[in-house]
Amino acid sequence: GNRFVLLLLIAVFLPFLFFLILDSIFPFRTDNVKYSKVIYAADSTLLHGFLSSDQKWRLYADLEEVTPALRQAFIYKEDRWFYCHPGVNPLAVLRAAVNNMVKGRRTSGASTITMQLARLLDPAPRNLKSKMLEMFRALQLEWHYTKDEILLTYLNLLPYGGNVEGVKSASLIYFGQSPKALSPAQVIMLTVIPNNPNALRPGNNYGKLLQYRNYWLSQLKGKDIFSNEAIEDAINEPFERKRYPVPSLAPHLSYRLRNR
Repeated sequence: GNRFVLLLLIAVFLPFLFFLILDSIFPFRTDNVKYSKVIYAADSTLLHGFLSSDQKWRLYADLEEVTPALRQAFIYKEDRWFYCHPGVNPLAVLRAAVNNMVKGRRTSGASTITMQLARLLDPAPRNLKSKMLEMFRALQLEWHYTKDEILLTYLNLLPYGGNVEGVKSASLIYFGQSPKALSPAQVIMLTVIPNNPNALRPGNNYGKLLQYRNYWLSQLKGKDIFSNEAIEDAINEPFERKRYPVPSLAPHLSYRLRNR
């Protein structure tokens, strides 16, 4: 009995020790992301936004700007066990492996939100070696950051077509408002576009975007994210095919403050 317990402890402790050693040798951080500089008025109105140093519209949204409905919609669609797994969902990995073997091609990747964030932070070709590294990076992220920090960074880095990244940039450019003012239909569009950003971004493929939007809205019935009445209204909500400019008010003052 004691020997079995000792072997079990060694089996658990040695991989964990190995992980800690690798984590210290190959650290993985999220604090090197280049966000757009923004100028706010005293009443928190966004006066002026600037492209990031790598020429992206990547405006940072804090937790207050990302509504619970927006967070829950992403979790429901992308990773329903997000708050339960340690970065990798072993059941999803096993299911995807069996699925891919049975069908003889890659049909499912089992990527958690944390694994997707690892890929956004360190893009690599989609192959088995990259997937293994992605899993290790996801474990590192979970070791160093809280679930809310991981989710927020993920939402701030999602691709929305061209040089638009993050839910705040997409909200301003595609809907002309902040993430906390979005309708249920707009929230679901934000969850859909990153799956194929250049094809699904507003203005490119209107019919396909609406089809995906309405499919996922119907999937949310009875999930306590939106009421069924709100979902029915959202399915019928029209959508403007236009881009809005990022605010560029008080340019002289804004440029001076940005350079300070």
